[in-house]
Amino acid sequence: MKDEKLLKKRHQFDSSRKGKLPLVAVVIAIVIITSVFFYFKMGSEGEAKGEYFGERVAEPRSYLGELYSMQNVEPVIEDGRIKVSLYEVDRNNIVYFEVENNEGFMVPLMAYITPTGHLFAGSSMCEPCGGNRFSLAGETLVCDLCRTTYTIEDHIFISGSAACGSYPPVYMNPVIEDGMVIIELNEVLNWRIRA
Repeated sequence: MKDEKLLKKRHQFDSSRKGKLPLVAVVIAIVIITSVFFYFKMGSEGEAKGEYFGERVAEPRSYLGELYSMQNVEPVIEDGRIKVSLYEVDRNNIVYFEVENNEGFMVPLMAYITPTGHLFAGSSMCEPCGGNRFSLAGETLVCDLCRTTYTIEDHIFISGSAACGSYPPVYMNPVIEDGMVIIELNEVLNWRIRA
């Protein structure tokens, strides 16, 4: 009698364990499928962010452990377009130049290559503090005056002055033609300090 009860209990225990195995397998499969889905979804969104500054124009690079300060270049202005050499941008990683707007203000501009090889070209002003020089430091773009930092790829504020972080440099939709980075002059003529 005792053996019979013991066998029944053992059978119940074994049955309940076998009954839970398919449920556990389904839960694990759902977790794996969900994880894979979000991994690829986040990856594709990350790639879209990298395209914020346009098409890839150079080989990917790493700025980790490095600090690159702006190098001055002279722009060429002709036919309503501002041109700087893509070679100079690529060679120096980040360059600085100025163009006068229609109010006589010298608009500070920069161009740099992101770690993914994309090009940023646009304003070079941390507007609330008035700083117009930036550096590439690790994976950040840093205002040399107030030390406010942004992500290199999409100018998301990381640290520093919250006021400055609200006004990151403005992307001016450059194009590449014949080895030159080209910004339409109207982008600069119409540029105004927002802060």
